[in-house]
Amino acid sequence: MLTSDLIINYKNEVEEVRLLLNSGLLKEAKEKLDTFKIFNEVYYSMYSSYYYLSGDYQGGICLLKEAIEQIPFSFEITYNLAMLKSAAGDLVESLTLFAVCGKIALNETDKEEAIEQSKNILNEMKKHPDFPTQEVLKYSNLAEKILNERDERTYPINRFNESLIKRAVKNREGDSYLTEMYKSMHIKNVDNNSRYFFKTEMLQGRVSNSYSFTIENLTTLPIAVFDNYDDIHVKGPKRKFIFPKNTLTANQYNYYTFADSGSYTIYSKKLFFIGNPINLAPAKKDVQVIVSIFVDGLANTAIENKLEQLMPNTFKFFSKGYINNNCYTSGDWTLPSVSAIYTGKTTINHGLYHPFYHYELNKYNRLFTEDFKEQGYLTAQINNDWRVTPTYGYLQGMDRIIYQTSLGGLWAGEVVSEAIEHLETFKDNNHFLWVSLMDLHDVADEINNDLMSQVHLPSEFKQKKNLGPTSVLSKFDTNKIKKYDVELQRIDLHLSSLLSYLENTFGMENILVSLISDHGQTYLKQDDFLLHEPKRKVPFMLAGSNIKPQISNELSSITDIFPTMASIVGVKVDSQEGRVLRDFGGEGRAFALTETLHPKQPYLVAITDEEHIFRFKTKNNVTDNTLIDLEHYEAKLLNKNDLADVTVENKEKLKKYCDMVIERASKLQI
Repeated sequence: MLTSDLIINYKNEVEEVRLLLNSGLLKEAKEKLDTFKIFNEVYYSMYSSYYYLSGDYQGGICLLKEAIEQIPFSFEITYNLAMLKSAAGDLVESLTLFAVCGKIALNETDKEEAIEQSKNILNEMKKHPDFPTQEVLKYSNLAEKILNERDERTYPINRFNESLIKRAVKNREGDSYLTEMYKSMHIKNVDNNSRYFFKTEMLQGRVSNSYSFTIENLTTLPIAVFDNYDDIHVKGPKRKFIFPKNTLTANQYNYYTFADSGSYTIYSKKLFFIGNPINLAPAKKDVQVIVSIFVDGLANTAIENKLEQLMPNTFKFFSKGYINNNCYTSGDWTLPSVSAIYTGKTTINHGLYHPFYHYELNKYNRLFTEDFKEQGYLTAQINNDWRVTPTYGYLQGMDRIIYQTSLGGLWAGEVVSEAIEHLETFKDNNHFLWVSLMDLHDVADEINNDLMSQVHLPSEFKQKKNLGPTSVLSKFDTNKIKKYDVELQRIDLHLSSLLSYLENTFGMENILVSLISDHGQTYLKQDDFLLHEPKRKVPFMLAGSNIKPQISNELSSITDIFPTMASIVGVKVDSQEGRVLRDFGGEGRAFALTETLHPKQPYLVAITDEEHIFRFKTKNNVTDNTLIDLEHYEAKLLNKNDLADVTVENKEKLKKYCDMVIERASKLQI
């Protein structure tokens, strides 16, 4: 087994620094720490000890804030930051951090210690003149909520089991977003059970009782009222409007369209939410409409040689454009993979990969949707994917989000219908639209709801269910493969409506449409290594403006999707780890990396280059806090064409990839 020198030297350095700190030799400890090449949990914890012992609390706080960005679920780093915040007198932030420690603690001892520290902070608050009794109670309740928080799948119920309907939330710049019910007669709110059955609409705007704006062209203004609301008045350049409260619909956005150019003031006696005005006048760019059709779990190996047979309408549309058959996902499931598409970063670098702990993607990452929005595109999501909810951070850069979990019935047909209605409503605008289709997820989860799929699947494939521990870990299954093919035909039926609408309404020269996915399926192939080709390979298709017909085998990654699309339409983005494909004038890439970073599973990496496939697997499982034992692993190199083991003949290349993997993951080294 090859062992990186980085890991060999690391443990010796750690022991030296610990001895220096314990001996009070702070200057010497700092000098040694400054020579470290691995910046992991242990490094940051020891450096924070140096700052604490030196009395430089702010220096330690600055360091650990950077550390949490890199290692978001570390108990040690979060606990040390809480201690430094407490020492610096920031009781509120300290209490919040200790509560987080209680949530992510790996054992009962650490959890009890974190809870005890929280109680100590609350006792300090009670004695402090700046914290009246009600304030102390508020922060005590917040700490309790954090200890019991869930993840973001339950949107529009938040992680504290509270409804977000009519509750404004803010993005990292402080802009407000409000979630409202959508097309739900008489239903004004949802709970954790009823949320499945209703759609919501989220818009950006502000809460006020008065708002002034100026328009030059036909403009629509969305407003939502709270439970206690009154008449809405509008003073325009030529006339006044009064919308009595009995004309307002209390459980949806009310859109009001104005034609006269000039200044307007909208006001009421009660607070209400005013969405950002939407200019309806023509503002066409060279490519007016950009649409990303995201099909969760679509494996390219399943359609590469059967696209025309399984998805004839999709084939007809994209055969006019670009089909890449050599695109790899960067993650093994939806949460980290879609994050990679939106940020251009691989799993270990964008940070959104823990299946249960809270992490906001937009806190430390810029999303490509922000670039499209800033370039004048009306950005929107029609979304039914519970791992891509607004509260994961996908509200950033989005003007409008329609959401309902697919488990409540928002399937392909209705998603397509909402997408078409959105585009037709704002027909003259420039558009960036993300459309999610979750229907293929049903196959792994053994859900059989749809008429077409049920009738067209022969009975011999319905005699047993083979559920894996999760959909990601479903084993090879010929029944599932057959169900998968039938479901693809059904998705194609619904996609035909959207694709025909786009071509007929806007013309191919004015659109750019992509068909993409986040991962393939494990059950498509018998292989002991999770990251095999049918799991890793995903489609990357483009059709529309200036896209010439081409079937390409250029090596690519899902991190390249938006940088390449942005380049085609002339939008500048910071592509991070993504690359513009050589097929479109970019630099391309030498290899594509996929990784699995999941608690209680081995850390896996697969790398594909022009000749080989590299496979890396740790012998020990990733911890609950997503730390990795990189010292003990197995790795091998396979021939790309026949998967023959060529490790012995390529030891230098094997070491190169091993060292690269260990170096990039070293921040998570245990």
